[in-house]
Amino acid sequence: MKKNNWLKIAVVCVAGAACLSGQFDLKGVDWGQLGKDVIQAARPLNQDEEIALGRQVAARLAGTFGVWKDEAWTEEINIIGRVLVPYSERPDMKYRFAILNTDDVNAYSAPGGYIFISKGMLKQVESEAELAGILGHEIAHVANKDVVREIQKSNLWKTGAKVAISGTELSPEQQELLNNMTNASWDTLVVKGLSKADEFKADQDGTVDARKLGYDSYGLYYFIQRLEPLEKKPGEDLRRLFSTHPKPSERSGRLKQYFDNKGWGKNDLPECKDRLKNFKANHPVP
Repeated sequence: MKKNNWLKIAVVCVAGAACLSGQFDLKGVDWGQLGKDVIQAARPLNQDEEIALGRQVAARLAGTFGVWKDEAWTEEINIIGRVLVPYSERPDMKYRFAILNTDDVNAYSAPGGYIFISKGMLKQVESEAELAGILGHEIAHVANKDVVREIQKSNLWKTGAKVAISGTELSPEQQELLNNMTNASWDTLVVKGLSKADEFKADQDGTVDARKLGYDSYGLYYFIQRLEPLEKKPGEDLRRLFSTHPKPSERSGRLKQYFDNKGWGKNDLPECKDRLKNFKANHPVP
């Protein structure tokens, strides 16, 4: 739809709302400014703003759970994560990978390419293909701008979009908006979770990216499938994951359907399993 037509519709809607409320006098309306406000409120976050938001969300994740600074494991997830990035939908984004010092089995993707996997999840993975599938899933959330889209749908952004949040020094008004957006992102990532549709798509996209790199297509599927017996009574380390994601049986079912539609069979890669098994033996996760 052309911008001018879209603006006319917005103006008609505003005028219609005024009529319904009994306010028929439109003489004082600054139509030029109204048009600018409507267009500005509809603008997306630019990449600098997304990165600024992600930096604050990442700092909050690191501050809440702590960062496990094991050199070998940090290098491992960075190598796998960074070789997956070129196969994603946003290969130009700079991604950063770190490990949260918590036994919670979970992973998080903050806007702007900040990706965390928990120490508890590393304990659970059994192959490099599984680890690649998990990291691919989180990269897909960033590539699809899932958290960013949730923010942009909120009244918070609709009322604050005129305040740019990029730059080296933010004004108090800019910082307040950024803080509020950080709280909303935290709520989406850690408390409520993303939509089922977003999670299912990230499962598929992450699997596709890992497959393109040569990993077993079923890596992420195997990991999720092992969680199925626990979905009715998850342990404390799984409660947050299960409360913010669809049931493992739903996720594995959707992935299997996707594989069947693609005609993808199982392609077990024992070297992936053996490699991670040996790596974990030499670098145990406490």
